[in-house]
Amino acid sequence: MTALGDPRVTVGVPVFNGEAFIGQALESLLGQTFGDFELLVADNASTDGTAAVVEAIAARDSRVRLIRHTENIGAPRNWNCLVDRARGVYFKWASASDICTKDALASHVQVLDTEPDVVLCYGRTRLVDGNGRALHVYEGDRDFSMAMPSERFERVCLDMQLNNPMSGLVRTAVLRRTGLDRLYPGGDMVLTAELALYGCIRLLPEVSLVRRQSADTFTSMRTPLEIQRMYDPGAQRPLRTLHWRLHADRMLSVWRAPIPLAQKWRACGVAARLMRHDRRRLWAEVRSLIGHRAAA
Repeated sequence: MTALGDPRVTVGVPVFNGEAFIGQALESLLGQTFGDFELLVADNASTDGTAAVVEAIAARDSRVRLIRHTENIGAPRNWNCLVDRARGVYFKWASASDICTKDALASHVQVLDTEPDVVLCYGRTRLVDGNGRALHVYEGDRDFSMAMPSERFERVCLDMQLNNPMSGLVRTAVLRRTGLDRLYPGGDMVLTAELALYGCIRLLPEVSLVRRQSADTFTSMRTPLEIQRMYDPGAQRPLRTLHWRLHADRMLSVWRAPIPLAQKWRACGVAARLMRHDRRRLWAEVRSLIGHRAAA
């Protein structure tokens, strides 16, 4: 339970140079039919007019609070700082370029209130282009409500292509027990797989997220170095051991999870099979690292 006067939900909006779309994103959140929430915006040292847009909206709605960093701390740390400051029983990350449908929070809160085995709830996703023109409803969103944690973990690792669940509503206390968003590309996918070890991930049939698909918002449209600089602003090259970190983190997530030992072994077996499947890239990283050290 939250302390007296605390909101039921915390919505956290991480942003960097999001002046173009953040006003629309915040208005879609403030227009929710469920109103018992705080809206925290973490500005990662933007150099455009992002802060001014947020401050103008905060001046007329007391639920909005702006957190400003004096230097760019990288995207994951900016996302994670919102969890640290959350007061709500439930937490939602919301992108500064996306739109939430007006009943999104209400429908997700109802599920978490009535289904204790669900750790995260999200709705379907409609993709739009950089100008907001509708593309299509994404067909890859999945429900991960299997009874066994190891099976949920496996299905998230194998079936999830876009991490739309990360924009869903999650139990704050559970989220804080995880490793949160990792400090490397693809680390958000590991987080969602880790959450699946703690409980079901429920997909609702209605669209609740309108997600903008452009070079500025989709990391798949950026170069490896551009992606790495989102995580480490001072990076001079892409991370050399990315896949080793991802697979090691999956294993650590399994051993951290409060699940029966038999389920830990099964989930570790899943992680081991994924490593074996990825062995060519893992060996390529080892060879690259050895070659780099030899050249130095």
